[in-house]
Amino acid sequence: MKKILLISLILASAIALSALPDIRIEAETGIAIPGYNDVRIPNDTNNTMFSLKNDVGISSAFSTRLNIHYRISPRHQISLMAAPLTLKANEKLAKSVVYQSKHFWMNDQIEAVYRFDSYRLQYRYLLPKEFYGIRAVGASLKVRDAEISLKSTSNFATKKNTGIVPLLSLNAGYRINDELDLVLEAEGLASPYGRAEDVFIGATYDLRKNLSLKAGYRLLEGGSDIEEVYTFAAVHYAMLGFIVKL
Repeated sequence: MKKILLISLILASAIALSALPDIRIEAETGIAIPGYNDVRIPNDTNNTMFSLKNDVGISSAFSTRLNIHYRISPRHQISLMAAPLTLKANEKLAKSVVYQSKHFWMNDQIEAVYRFDSYRLQYRYLLPKEFYGIRAVGASLKVRDAEISLKSTSNFATKKNTGIVPLLSLNAGYRINDELDLVLEAEGLASPYGRAEDVFIGATYDLRKNLSLKAGYRLLEGGSDIEEVYTFAAVHYAMLGFIVKL
């Protein structure tokens, strides 16, 4: 329900802002491929460190992302973003696991869910002149709504977490010609307690004045190492999308 409400809010914002100039809407879809995904919750010796990828077998899934950019002035831009992600598994457990103090045994048939929904409010300053390819710098507030659950025939355990994470961001690129533009988008921040990175490398191709195609590779990586949880994951994306200028 929270996911539907947040996406609806962003779509409503897009409709409201569409009457204003300098609006860009970016939509992406593609395959999300799990990389490493290591978990121990709570983060103590009574619970097991295990891999949702190797021990549980979470699978790739289709993923979508929506960005709305509004240029307030020639040098200032604000953006809203929604990127829900859910990866699932229904496999036999490769080893015995204690998760949330619940026991799941080797060869148990496990239904697992890894959900990591991201919503961001971003500000960027657009440089008057590119600096070694960098076009814009800024910062974001990321709302993370996450859940990891395991279910067997005899046990069920889940951990949900919602929090706000600040990120630094930049946009860089190199224009090949009038239609083709190479693009690097990066957001991230690290601390002693964890890190978060979201990096896109790809290209846009202008089909017409107000419509462009977008394709490339995206990496979402990070996690937390605190008393409550240990969870670090990487997700690789092959993405295809479009950009509409209103």
